[in-house]
Amino acid sequence: MTKKEHPTLLFKTDTRAIPLKKALAFWEESAGSLYDFNIFQANEFHTAHCTFRLGDLLLTHCVSVAQKLSRSNYRIGADGYDHFEIQFFIDGHWRRHDGREEAYAGPGDMIVHDAAQAHAGSASDFCNLTLFVPRSLLARLLINPDDHNMRVLAAREPMVGLLRNHIDSLFRLLPQLDEKQAATLVAPTLELIAATLNGVPREDTMHGIAGAQLATIRRYIDAHALDPDLSPFQIAAHFTISLRKLAYLFSKDGGVASYIQERRLEMARRALRDPAQAHRSIGEIGLEHGFTYAHNFTRAFQRLYGITPREARAAVAQRYRMAGISESQNWFDRASQWGRW
Repeated sequence: MTKKEHPTLLFKTDTRAIPLKKALAFWEESAGSLYDFNIFQANEFHTAHCTFRLGDLLLTHCVSVAQKLSRSNYRIGADGYDHFEIQFFIDGHWRRHDGREEAYAGPGDMIVHDAAQAHAGSASDFCNLTLFVPRSLLARLLINPDDHNMRVLAAREPMVGLLRNHIDSLFRLLPQLDEKQAATLVAPTLELIAATLNGVPREDTMHGIAGAQLATIRRYIDAHALDPDLSPFQIAAHFTISLRKLAYLFSKDGGVASYIQERRLEMARRALRDPAQAHRSIGEIGLEHGFTYAHNFTRAFQRLYGITPREARAAVAQRYRMAGISESQNWFDRASQWGRW
């Protein structure tokens, strides 16, 4: 099957036709580019993997064996990948394993992973469909773009069923489409994802007035994160609420000051990875993101990501050098190289 015949197909691999060692190397290259994984019975490992490209999105159909996959803050700080994964299990199930709360997904349920946030889960022997979406394309359509990591949306929700049928149809039709036709499907797909995430009620967050108020304040913080005057006092005054009420609203986030700092550190992490900002000093980036002293920036960054800003910048550069690729290449570009034996 050539690229000319099916231009939307990036690769198709079935490791049952190759030695186990080579199969595990493929899994390290693909799944291991994002996750730390633990295959429960490694000697029985296999996967059938098929990935299509539509515009800047990737759609992967995967069959594999039971395993645990986790993405740590350390990995996030080191690799800087920033996208959403919209996933539906066709067979098998997934469980959340981050020590915070329980979540379970079976066939038909929708799971959301945010590559910019730590997450961990385990899967039984499975078959699933995963749509990989760059944050820059989807976040602007979401009411609360940072509130969806490890979210499970039930198959019974009508919007979930509509999106699931759409993604399943994409997988079936993409082999018949050319690149231009596939690219025209990106915008409606993004709008349907956003409508689903924005429109399906959450069971694990505040409801009613408090939930709406929290969402509004989070959006305000995200929009003004680099304002040096942003503080709990300023936010409380802006929304005419008490500091006690503000603390209650952000109790699950460790407090509003903690939320502000994490948002600033996340923005700084992206700046450290940005090739266009490679000429800027770490102290300069820290100052821009609210840290007057470089050592305070280093300490806070290391506490969150387990790696210093300098190490994070070096890790990205080293990874590119080892792979023999330019610093402009992102995870989506790397994915196009999978399965090239």
